[in-house]
Amino acid sequence: MTHNQIERGCDRSRTPNPNKNSSKMVTSRKLDCPFRLYARKYSKSTTRTLKVKNTEHSHDTTENIMSYPAFRKFNEQETSQIAQMSELMLMPGKIQAQLCSHRGSDRPVILQEIYNKLKKIKKEKLQGRRPIDAVIDTLKEENFVWSSARDAEGHISSLFFTPPCHKTPAGLSASQPIRPFLGLFCLMKNETEPSYTWELNQYINKVLPNTNIVHPPVIVIDRDLALKNSVKKLFPDSKVMLCIWNINKHTDNQGDHQSVEKERKNEAKRLFEDIGEDLFQRTMEEINPILQHFQDFLTGKVPFDQIPKNQEDHP
Repeated sequence: MTHNQIERGCDRSRTPNPNKNSSKMVTSRKLDCPFRLYARKYSKSTTRTLKVKNTEHSHDTTENIMSYPAFRKFNEQETSQIAQMSELMLMPGKIQAQLCSHRGSDRPVILQEIYNKLKKIKKEKLQGRRPIDAVIDTLKEENFVWSSARDAEGHISSLFFTPPCHKTPAGLSASQPIRPFLGLFCLMKNETEPSYTWELNQYINKVLPNTNIVHPPVIVIDRDLALKNSVKKLFPDSKVMLCIWNINKHTDNQGDHQSVEKERKNEAKRLFEDIGEDLFQRTMEEINPILQHFQDFLTGKVPFDQIPKNQEDHP
């Protein structure tokens, strides 16, 4: 007589197997619990037998059912919601709060489970591709202007991309006085002078021909010497200025308050001398009329539709 037998044990029955090669402190639910349950069904009989072996557990009972991984799993609807909120760039904490509002208090949402689910969703989106290959595929699909450089081993070392066109932001009409600006992105494996030179050359060859800019009049950079050398080499006629954040960071770490204020004034003076009085004066002459028109609008002197939309419209 043949029969089918099923053996079940406690979810904490197996022997823990700590990873000795791991540098992290790890814990395990496995406690080698001896509890066993045997179920048997004979093929020629409707009789089933159930036998419990070692009825005593080697651990206390669990008061919170959410300690069992099976009860922490997300259903299909929750998985879909997590994917949608991830597309909207919501942080895991916000996703957790949203899911908790739909679940009862007896089924809390564990933040780590959300991180695990997001990691799985990202892996599914890659479809076996490397992240950088997925980025390039997206750039191709969205018709971005892009280019890449590879090292001797064929790996991408630099990536340059910019949107194909500039669209009017949602909620604004083309007749409203907005000023477009150019946005581009550069990713580099190493921040070296050749890498900066390559990225700036992409800007010169792929972006500047579509604008009326011969060369940028002013370039704001950080204290990276490699970037400064590349800028000086490719844009010799441009004024190079240090980012104000770097100035504040440098001066805040120096001496008492009086010496800091003195250093800031000296740095501002050096920047003014570097950019040149003529260029500074021309810039202020262009900005002042614009600021005056907006001030008139804010004070109710000029209607919104009468604000000049282009620089040529200003007196």
